[in-house]
Amino acid sequence: MFRIKIALLSVLLSGVVLVGLGLYSLSVMNKVGLARIDRELLTLGEGHLAIRPPRGYWQNFETSLRFIYGEERSENLIVQIRDPWNEVLFKSSLWPAEITENSFPDFDHTMDTRPPTPDDRDERRAPPPEAYKACEDKRPGSSAQFVDPRGETVKGTCEEEDGKLVFRADPRKGDRPGQVHDRPGNRPVPAPQGLNQPGWPMPRIKKKPYFATIQTPTGVWRIGIMGSDRITMMVGVNMAGFYEDANRYRNAFLSIVPIALLLLAGGGWVIAQRALKPVALITRTAEGITVRALDRRVPLIEADRELPRLVEVINSMLDRLEKSFGQAVRFSADAAHELQTPLTILQGELDDAVQHAPVGSEEQQRYGGLLEEVQRLKAIVQKLLILARADAGRLDLRLETIDLSAMIESAAEDAAAMAPHLQVEKQILPGVTVKADRDLMGQVVRNLTSNAVKYNYEKGLIRFQLSVRDNRVHVAISNTGVPIPAKDREKVFDRFYRVDQSRGGRVAGTGLGLSLAREIARAHKGDLRLDPATADLITFSLSLPYQH
Repeated sequence: MFRIKIALLSVLLSGVVLVGLGLYSLSVMNKVGLARIDRELLTLGEGHLAIRPPRGYWQNFETSLRFIYGEERSENLIVQIRDPWNEVLFKSSLWPAEITENSFPDFDHTMDTRPPTPDDRDERRAPPPEAYKACEDKRPGSSAQFVDPRGETVKGTCEEEDGKLVFRADPRKGDRPGQVHDRPGNRPVPAPQGLNQPGWPMPRIKKKPYFATIQTPTGVWRIGIMGSDRITMMVGVNMAGFYEDANRYRNAFLSIVPIALLLLAGGGWVIAQRALKPVALITRTAEGITVRALDRRVPLIEADRELPRLVEVINSMLDRLEKSFGQAVRFSADAAHELQTPLTILQGELDDAVQHAPVGSEEQQRYGGLLEEVQRLKAIVQKLLILARADAGRLDLRLETIDLSAMIESAAEDAAAMAPHLQVEKQILPGVTVKADRDLMGQVVRNLTSNAVKYNYEKGLIRFQLSVRDNRVHVAISNTGVPIPAKDREKVFDRFYRVDQSRGGRVAGTGLGLSLAREIARAHKGDLRLDPATADLITFSLSLPYQH
């Protein structure tokens, strides 16, 4: 049981640690996976933020994605490009309609691309020389043009402003009235003599990337938002593959955990068994040490120094116990043996005195009383001698085949003769024989019969039963009477123990009869026990090996 508790405790603690580490690992893997996806999105986006794309670049962007990432993988990528005025320059054909500007409530829209304002003058760099040269040798109102660094031809008009000749770009196709463009001509550009005035364009402002996970009917998407002063770029990837990997790792973890717990349980059991093996050996040896086997000792154990020391202490205690018990047994046997001779002589003298005393005289009655006490004392000494021999394992049995049925029948007749006021019932199977010592077995039956008569009600019942079951003989002698209290049921076989006064105070006895009867039964490889009381019926059961 202790090994089971240790194994269960190890499984519990290891299981908690294993599950905790597993959940933590899955959480870390999930975070690492999202971080990897975010880095891929950021790499894809920043590569396009760092260039100045020519006209028509975004119209072929989806074809470029298919060429770079392949047809299958590009289907899991979605891209949307917006200009500084939040107009869509490009949107993937697979872009979910459910993902809009309102799908990102936590996004800081102050990062959105905005057109240049007069407040940004100190951050602008000087316009390209082409812008100044366009109005050289021109008159106010005349047409002019130049090619900007992106290779785009910018057409416009040279106008006079604050006494200076400046270039103003013509509106592009699709411009709204008053719309400002991030290109040469977004505001009047001074001519060469106006180099001291700030001009175009703004330096590129890199936005802080923003990432969010959006769920749509077409799947779960990881969206990254990034941009510069020219464009805002939203790049997304389908999370189906990510969740498939996560589910695969989770299922593998759930499959491994029970196997790991079983291995841990088995390991805990083996370790506990090996650790407790010396203790189990000590326990088995101690259980085998009885009154008749006090010479047994716990074998020395090759283990840690604590257990060998414990074995030495136990063996030393057993040595002292064996010595003390041997002395007590020898004293009881010697005392009983030495008392037998003087008691026999005293019994003979008293018997002779009773015979020679006048019949019916006070002297004869006195001698008769003394004779009864001597006989009682002699019976006690005889019982003590038998018990001492049984304790020493030297109880001599003169085994012979006896008719136990006839012995129980005789005991029933004796009970009826001794107590005619009691009702005697018999359920005796005839012809049952056992191999036993006739005198000792007769003493057991007489003792049980005597107790059934002495501890009975005035008009009570005595029942004798004899049967054979499972190749064993069962004798049950029952009597009505005051039930034996629960606290006394385990002690009735102890030597010199008497049940409380309410049950047996008025009955003479030594408290050795039941102890002696059980020792004799066990010497015959049987046993004597007190059955649970039922309806004021007290039953002592004797079991013996059956002799066919």
